[in-house]
This record gives sequence, C-alpha cells and structure tokens, in this order.
Amino acid sequence: MSLAGNRDTRGSILLLVLVLIVVVSFALTMFIEKAQVEIKGEGYYVKRAELRKEAWSMMEIAVAVLADVKAIDTALYAPSQGWGNPLDYANIVLREGLEVRFEFVDESGKVNINTLDRDSLILLFDELGFDLDISSRLSDVLLDWIDGDDETRIEGAESREYSSLELDVRPANQPLMSLDELRYLFGFQELFFDDNGSPLPVFRQLEQAVSVYEVTSLNVNAASSLALRAIADLDEFDKQAIDEFLKGFDGQLDTADDNYFATADDVAAVLVDIPEGAPLGHQISVLTIKVTVSEGGYSYSLIGTMNLDAEAPALQQSEGNLRYPFLFLDLREQPGSINARPI
Repeated sequence: MSLAGNRDTRGSILLLVLVLIVVVSFALTMFIEKAQVEIKGEGYYVKRAELRKEAWSMMEIAVAVLADVKAIDTALYAPSQGWGNPLDYANIVLREGLEVRFEFVDESGKVNINTLDRDSLILLFDELGFDLDISSRLSDVLLDWIDGDDETRIEGAESREYSSLELDVRPANQPLMSLDELRYLFGFQELFFDDNGSPLPVFRQLEQAVSVYEVTSLNVNAASSLALRAIADLDEFDKQAIDEFLKGFDGQLDTADDNYFATADDVAAVLVDIPEGAPLGHQISVLTIKVTVSEGGYSYSLIGTMNLDAEAPALQQSEGNLRYPFLFLDLREQPGSINARPI
C-alpha cells in the first residue's frame, strides 16, 4: 500500500474516532442532564416528606405551648404572655441546619365579614377610601353573594346579573369561606385585585380588619386600626392610647416588657369613653398559626386555624381518654406549587 493510501486510511479512522467522541459526549451530556433532573425531582419529594413531618411536629409543639399557657393564665390574650416563640418556651433545641418560623394571626382581632349589615359594610368600605356610591354597590353585591335568596338588592347582583356577562360563576348563597372568594364578585375584582389576579394593597388592608371565622368581639390586643374605626366606632386617639399601653414602659412593641389587656377593667382604664355597644373584648377566641420549616435550601409551610374556646372530640382510638386541647377549624398546607420549594 502506498504512503498516500496509508495517510488516507489513518485520516478516515481519526475522523471516525472524532465523530464517535462527539456522539458519545452528546449522549453522555444528555444522560447527565436527565439524571440531574430525576435526582432533583426525587430529592424534592424526599425533602418535602421530611419537612412536612417536621412542620407537623412544630405545629404540635405550638399547640401544646398554647394549651399550657391557657391552663396557667385561664385565657390567651397576646403573644406577650410568652408563647410568641414556642421553641423557647418549651426549651427545644433544633438540629443544626433546621430553621423554624412561627407566625400567629389573631382572627379575633378582626370582625366576621359574613355578619356585617349593610350600614357596617358601607362604613368599612368608606374607611378603606372608597366613595359612598362605590361603598354602597360593594355592600349590596357582597350581601347578595352570601344571602340565601335570589332577590337582587338595588345595587347588588344575583344569578341573573352574573349570567348576563356570561361569567362561569354564580352567587354562593352562603357565607364567604375565604376572602379570596371576593375575586369572583361584581366590582371586587377590579378594585381589590390587579390584572394578574394578585391582591392589591387595599385588599391587604381589608384582610387585616375582617375574617371569615366566627368571632363575636374584637380582641383589643390585636385589632387593627381599620377594624377599631369601622366596627367599634373608635378614633385615632383611642388607637394611640391602646398602642401606648401595649408598648409597655420602653415605648416599643415586640420587646420584653410589652403589655396586654387581660381584663375588661384594663380596657376601660385605657379607653375611658367606650362607645355604647362597641364589640370590644380582650381574649383570643380564634387563632391562625403558620409554621414554616427550612433546611438544605428548601422551605415548607403548614397553616392551622383553631377555635381556642372549644375542645376537639375525644379520639376513638384512645377510648375517650385523649382530647385535643383546641378545635381545628382549618388545617392546610401552603399551596403545593410553592411548598417545599427551593429558597
């Protein structure tokens, strides 16, 4: 074979080897990428299950601490009783790398929006900054949504009005189950949510003042300024007096010397001229707890709302000997699309 032929053969073999290297490298890269996706997916579900277990444990700790404080003080008033950080109260040390955050929302610091009459709703929307005509319309629409009949109020909307716009929604004819439900009501979507359906600041203001849970009086320890003005007929001077009392001697909230109203006499001593019939109280009756656990770049949240004035039924497995200290009204995970997500 000639020298030129040998060179051609070697060149062809080298080209074939290079092509094989490129093909194998591409296949190996694709395999590695697919494996990484599968490993991440498997890791997500493993981490989700692990954090879920931790979150339930932390919720149990929070409930136990609340029950202990209530047994000592006979009632729950505010986190300044000492239960604001359940892990500190229970002297629990977390393992390295695990972080836990507790958030408490006193639903009894709000008013039940489902029980407000038209005048109270108009006053509420007026305090949110809406003109009288808009406040009246929103009130009628909301009342038509939650009442049990199909009779349209002057500025309201029932099935006939919703069907005229070919909307795939009809009045529930029952109390609101969640404030997010407002996005389906005539007029509310435009005023309380943006084009993407995300809540506007005015919705957050409303959320701080009203609840869908059954509460009969506002807990002065947690009531928002909006709730006190619109529902209890207090003014800004009353709110300032409340805040000054809650701040304690150092004049700052969320410090060791924070006060709380523990009796009706405490409230009367600070609010000298309480409007007649004002639905003011000083105890927590409904409390929402959000537990968020984080570890290894992942975070998971569990949310529970409890009636603190009622015990759950005894567990049958314990033959009636084991009772949960509070009655859960709602217990849910953070929506799955963002729960146990990388952070």
